[in-house]
Amino acid sequence: MSPSIPSNSSVPSLSDMTSTSNEKENRTPMTSGTTSSVSSDRSVREHIPDVVSNFSLINAAAANIVADNNGSWYYYLTPNAAKNLPNYQYQGADLSLLYKYLLSPLAAWCVDNLIPSWLAPNVITLIGLSWMFVSYCIIWYWCPGMYEANTDLDLASTYAVPGAIFLFNGCAMLIYQTLDNMDGKQARKTGSSSPLGLLFDHGCDAVNTILGSANWIAAMGMVPGNVSDLVGNDDHGNIQSKSLLSEIFGGDAMLATLLILGPMILFYIGTWEQYYTGKLILPQFNGASDGIFLGATLHFVSFLWGPMFWQSTTLADGAIDRLGFASLQGRVRNMDLVLFAAIITLVQEAVLKTSFVVRNYGLQTLRTAMPHVLLVASVLAMVHLDPTILLRSPRTMMHLMSGLFTEQTTQLMLDHMIEEKFELRNRWCLVPTVFVAAMMALGVSFKAENLDTFLFVYTVGLWIYLAFKISVVLYEVCDVLGIWCFDIVTPHPKKLSEVERDTVGTKKTN
Repeated sequence: MSPSIPSNSSVPSLSDMTSTSNEKENRTPMTSGTTSSVSSDRSVREHIPDVVSNFSLINAAAANIVADNNGSWYYYLTPNAAKNLPNYQYQGADLSLLYKYLLSPLAAWCVDNLIPSWLAPNVITLIGLSWMFVSYCIIWYWCPGMYEANTDLDLASTYAVPGAIFLFNGCAMLIYQTLDNMDGKQARKTGSSSPLGLLFDHGCDAVNTILGSANWIAAMGMVPGNVSDLVGNDDHGNIQSKSLLSEIFGGDAMLATLLILGPMILFYIGTWEQYYTGKLILPQFNGASDGIFLGATLHFVSFLWGPMFWQSTTLADGAIDRLGFASLQGRVRNMDLVLFAAIITLVQEAVLKTSFVVRNYGLQTLRTAMPHVLLVASVLAMVHLDPTILLRSPRTMMHLMSGLFTEQTTQLMLDHMIEEKFELRNRWCLVPTVFVAAMMALGVSFKAENLDTFLFVYTVGLWIYLAFKISVVLYEVCDVLGIWCFDIVTPHPKKLSEVERDTVGTKKTN
């Protein structure tokens, strides 16, 4: 959206404001000598009030322009958005028992006893995300393909992945979760709650989804593709070829994709529901509380017993033996139990929330779900039609999915807050992904190196655009609300009283 320019009719003409002065000047007789001098001095003295009055009119006109066109100079926020944003009130609740009896009391104690009152809530949020980002980079260094911890692959380039990186990530997840619960309590404690805090927290949570999913895949030694494509026809007896769940879903490439997309789908559906209901109600079992806690536990298990624990079949074999299903013996990995539980939770939550919104607000609500449906369908199609894509460019694909998801969900939240429509036609950055998936579905063959290069350039360009958009949106939201993003002590110029502004202006003039 381009900035709108106030019409010329709203600005008084300088010639109009000085017309009275000119008329008086024309009526002054011109004489020579002393009489002319005295008359001239008298004329100057008579015109001084008019000049002062004219400058006052100019200042008043400028002030009226700012007041009457508040928000019209913003790039992303419309005047209507600037009007609605300050009136937004968050409504939500976390019904998780873990949150109620452990996570919330812990966060409240930390805020009351450890956090100074001058620290901005958004700084707490950013520190939490920084822990996850550092942990992601560490695991990326040791497991660039996410499968390096799988010792069954017997690759020539295999090296020992230190288990300490999974211990660190488990701790980072718990720290992130605690700090994420603390920011809202700090905002209420300091009286600095605002729509900006909600938007910033929502954006950080959206970015964190890919960090958690990628690290979970690495911690379980999961191969995001067919082992035969990685090591050749001889799969070295890898359990992947025997897995029943992998067989049902068409290979571990699809399972890895579902593990990445799953949290994004649940996150988007929750935001989509809030867009219509005005409330964000997290169920008794949810990803923000229970999911992150279980994810941290998964990493602690990988640290204690190694990532290959998840590739074994020890947990299910005992139950299968007792139930007498001999044909399933050795076909259900410990990892499959985690993935199966995640898929069931995903389907249940998606069906319940979607049916609730459609039943109460009509089928037209599905239009705002279309951007995410297209993203999920396109990615699944690309991975299904090219099962080696996650083996060739795992990080590029994940960062692409993350960028598109973050753009969608943060815009959906912003549109909810400013009471504007979330439009599919404005999701232009999704077009290349849909186009590539459609071409592949139509049988168009892309060379692997050409496709990988295109996706890399596309992803870099996407994140450059997102960096610009996020920066501008945060600036505009801060300007509308009259607050700073990372400072709750220094008053914003818009919050200064008129007397203080006049004082500052006088000092600058002098």
